[in-house]
Amino acid sequence: MTSALRYPCSTIVMRTSPRISLKTTARRGDRGVVLILTLFVLFLVIALIAQLSLGAEVAHQATMNRSNRLRMNLAIRSASEEILTMIKDDATGDASGGLGSALGGMEGMTGALGDSGSNGFGDAAAESGYGDSGSGEEEEGDGEEDASNSDSFEDTWARPLRVMMDDIEVTTFVQDENSKFNLHLLLVEDEQQATENYERAVRILDYMREDMDDDLGETDARVIIDDILRWMQVGGRNLDLPQVPRHSLEDEDEYAMLSSLEELMLLDSITPALYYDQLGDFEIIAPGLETVFTIWTTPTFDGPGTGSLADDAATTGSDSADPNTSDFSNTGDTSADPSADPNAIGDQQNDGEMREGEGGMEGVLEGDPPLGTKVNLNTAPRAVLEGMFSPQELSPAKVERLIEWLDEVDEEALEEQENAEEDSENRELRQSLYGELEPEPKKFLKTLEELAEVDGFGADELDEETQARVEELVGVQSDVFSIYVYASRKINPEWQPEHRYQEPPGHSLRMRAVVWRRTTADGVKLVFLEPWHEVPFTRWRIPPFQRDLPVFVPPRYY
Repeated sequence: MTSALRYPCSTIVMRTSPRISLKTTARRGDRGVVLILTLFVLFLVIALIAQLSLGAEVAHQATMNRSNRLRMNLAIRSASEEILTMIKDDATGDASGGLGSALGGMEGMTGALGDSGSNGFGDAAAESGYGDSGSGEEEEGDGEEDASNSDSFEDTWARPLRVMMDDIEVTTFVQDENSKFNLHLLLVEDEQQATENYERAVRILDYMREDMDDDLGETDARVIIDDILRWMQVGGRNLDLPQVPRHSLEDEDEYAMLSSLEELMLLDSITPALYYDQLGDFEIIAPGLETVFTIWTTPTFDGPGTGSLADDAATTGSDSADPNTSDFSNTGDTSADPSADPNAIGDQQNDGEMREGEGGMEGVLEGDPPLGTKVNLNTAPRAVLEGMFSPQELSPAKVERLIEWLDEVDEEALEEQENAEEDSENRELRQSLYGELEPEPKKFLKTLEELAEVDGFGADELDEETQARVEELVGVQSDVFSIYVYASRKINPEWQPEHRYQEPPGHSLRMRAVVWRRTTADGVKLVFLEPWHEVPFTRWRIPPFQRDLPVFVPPRYY
């Protein structure tokens, strides 16, 4: 009985064992497939989450970039209003008006006063200045002339302005276009004057990067000026040259007036490295064409239209009825006799006719005429001063002495500045805008008469013909200004520059506009010759003696 019962059980066990083994193996195989499927789904979820996260991060960063750009744009607009106010107030002799009225009421930063003597430049001293601004009038009792009729680097508009708006730093740079040589002078009809202007342009290019790695020789300068002439003269154009930009060429014209100086970069001989200022080693800036040449100092109004800004815009080829861009042009009728007025190429068509919808430009047509193509000695770059006159007219030694004189410290102005009493609030505001360490005031010509004070320019040192040529070509005033406003977001508030021209890291927005300061019966008005537009590079004022600059000290602001 015992063995009979044992064998059936053993048989049963032998029959069921294979079934249990097969099921176990099958379940283990199922668990492997499930694991693989689970991992695959997990990888898909991770990839999807990563994609969503990356997309959200990109969208967030793009939104922040647009937001920061909008904030920088608004900051530039705000700072530009201060600079425009300073330029306007400078025409009336109130050098501090923009700073005082717009940023806290700073007063007392008026234009410097100086004596005026008699010399061989008497005719030039009788220039009118800025209409009703009071320039040239003597104050009672002191016999000193108000210097508001001259423009120099000592004016408020010429000082770089710094404004902090939250984490955005806004800085400004202004260069008067009257400090440059006008390329439209190459197109005057008088053959002798055209040849003289051609030689001036060649000399300016030759001196532009003197003693630098990319120095241009006289031959290279002539090639570049010849290319510019071919570009501007319709008769000399061929299929090798690019298409002229819109508004630059009229069917009845014999030449194509430059609508913007940047279009010169369409020429093979003018590269961006030659057009823009280049910052090299040892804090040396190589000037570019944008520093020495201009097209904006011959502004004129279009002829009288039908009385409608829209119709006038249609006749001038503009797509906009904006009075700042459609009714005003930087070109004139260059077929006029240049000997009648050496300072302007074209006739001024200021007929005084009122136009419908003038708005803020009301009365501009009755304003003073532009100063023209005279180069401002106080602000002209070194290359322009060296190239304006031939060595036979003014020797290089005399021009060098003039540059040295303009770079000297004005001891009288420095003493007045040190002894001046200033309100603590005004001082803190000024230091927050311009820095605690202010540059020493430099000499400048309040009138062209004062040129006789420079060694080599006295009445007995220059012949009458040279004196007449100086009066014809140069002056001490400016009325057309290029305004640069830069905005950068300071990522690190504690960042300080280690080099003179080092810019803060991070995103920056750089804008530029060209304005014509015009004195009218209704006050000073600014006409936009070129509207605000973005520029690729930051610009700095180039010192005449770059290699002799002191050791750089970072500016300190309150």
